[in-house]
Amino acid sequence: MTVSEPSDPVGDAMRMRASDADREKVATILRDAYAEGRLTRDEYDERLTACFSATTYGDLVPVLAHLPVPPGTIAIPTPAGAPDAKGASAPVISFGSAAITDTSGVAIFGEMSRKGAWTVPEQFNATCIFGGGELDFTEAVLSSRETVITAVCIFGGLEMTVPEGITIRSEAVGIFGGVSMPAVVATAPDAPVLVIKGAAIFGGIDVKRPKPPKTRR
Repeated sequence: MTVSEPSDPVGDAMRMRASDADREKVATILRDAYAEGRLTRDEYDERLTACFSATTYGDLVPVLAHLPVPPGTIAIPTPAGAPDAKGASAPVISFGSAAITDTSGVAIFGEMSRKGAWTVPEQFNATCIFGGGELDFTEAVLSSRETVITAVCIFGGLEMTVPEGITIRSEAVGIFGGVSMPAVVATAPDAPVLVIKGAAIFGGIDVKRPKPPKTRR
């Protein structure tokens, strides 16, 4: 019997080989950043050398660290729009932008957000690499009594808003990063459970309760 490996769209994309056009786009951003005074001459020379010696998209990621990246600067070729075995569309991954599907969200040098009325699957994966994400559950419908959110934040951050009445259980870890959870409050024994897994590596995972409405005097 063949056992299929778990899907890792971000890892697969980062291992793909970059083209000369990709390296030139990154070099253009570096030149603009140097002209605007965002980089010193030594930093510019070091990053430009790393840019033109990069072989994969993963090699290009640190070159753009802490610099503004225009949306859609580099579109990483993934099977965008192609349904997987469960019929869900694969996310589009690009520097300076983000993508979110029914079961996952990815932000690389960009922002991704899911709020309002939406149905939360039993498992949802969120990845933020030099980017940020927001998941708001205040108007969401949980499709399972126990929902697992797996978050990986590398030099990025993910913010989650969870309403009262939902039990929060944290299994996430911080590695040179932080994981912030709200104060524990009593909930009903049969209350839905939101399990937060994953890691914040030089990044942050922030789970909070909604702010109480302001009262008029």
